[in-house]
Amino acid sequence: MTSLKKLQFFLLILSVFGLFALSGCDLITGDDDDDDETATNLHPVLLNGNWGYIDNTGKLVIEPQFDEARDVSGNYAAVRSGSLWGFVRVDSPGIAITPQFSTVGNFNDQRAPAQLPGQSFGYINTRGEFTIEPSFDFATDFSEGLAAVRADGLWGYVNAAGNTPISPSYSDARRFSGGLAAVETFEGWVYINGDGEVVIDPTFEISSASTFSEDLAAIQTTEGWGFINRSGIPVITPKYSEAGSFNNERAWIREGDYVGYIDQNDNVIIEPQFNEARSFSNNLAAVRLGDDWYFIEQERGLLVIQQPFEMAQSFEDGLARVQLGSGDNARIGYINTNGDYIWFPTR
Repeated sequence: MTSLKKLQFFLLILSVFGLFALSGCDLITGDDDDDDETATNLHPVLLNGNWGYIDNTGKLVIEPQFDEARDVSGNYAAVRSGSLWGFVRVDSPGIAITPQFSTVGNFNDQRAPAQLPGQSFGYINTRGEFTIEPSFDFATDFSEGLAAVRADGLWGYVNAAGNTPISPSYSDARRFSGGLAAVETFEGWVYINGDGEVVIDPTFEISSASTFSEDLAAIQTTEGWGFINRSGIPVITPKYSEAGSFNNERAWIREGDYVGYIDQNDNVIIEPQFNEARSFSNNLAAVRLGDDWYFIEQERGLLVIQQPFEMAQSFEDGLARVQLGSGDNARIGYINTNGDYIWFPTR
């Protein structure tokens, strides 16, 4: 570890003990107000080499039996048995759609992209029936009534009726959010509305564009990454080497080798000091210092969950997936916002 990194880590640890001295209570803090609302949500766990699902209390509700399992989306979660994918559902735990697809996406608006072995992509309903016939090279999840699809190498959008109101004519396409979607033209990225009309076409070239979140979208120019508003005006000048989306009025940004957080006025709220960082959720964010992941709180950026993890994801429904060990020794578990294990890491 370089001297600079040692100093940064030392200062961060000092800030933690400073918080302890001021509060006179446990260092691990959090907010579990949403637990009652999310008690029926499921989270994939690995046990004895197979994947199953637990609820928010850590109770095993779907016995481990799958070779792979994804997070829940639209009350359904994709699971793989052998080489084929199907779905389980949250409110009636068990296999809802028998594994039969070579590739699937996630359910949204009661539809999910799916591909039978050797066939094109189409969209299935919650009974596993194709409601949009397979005819695409590739297909993504629905968002705001439209889904980006690729046909003959170009991207457009399909609606719930299976029509393509926005014909495939773009090099790439993002999902709709707040009525806008980023699409790549031969001149760079622009933003269109649900009718396919160009709404944001800046005078400068956008070389990469993200989805709008909290009315701002991260965009990349020759000067770096910044943010535009829904009028296409750069409200945060492109200058960062990387940038994430805004969540809870914070976005992570990278300056040189380190990542910190800014607010929507481009004020640096947490100085760049991390090797990697994720978005805030439940007032906490996972950050990497050196080889290990920890959690910081939003307001002061202090380290509040001190246990080091090999990997850590953002909190979702009050739980965060964490990993101890790596490779064949990797164990997956879940902690709550207090840093307590709801599911102790298993493999």
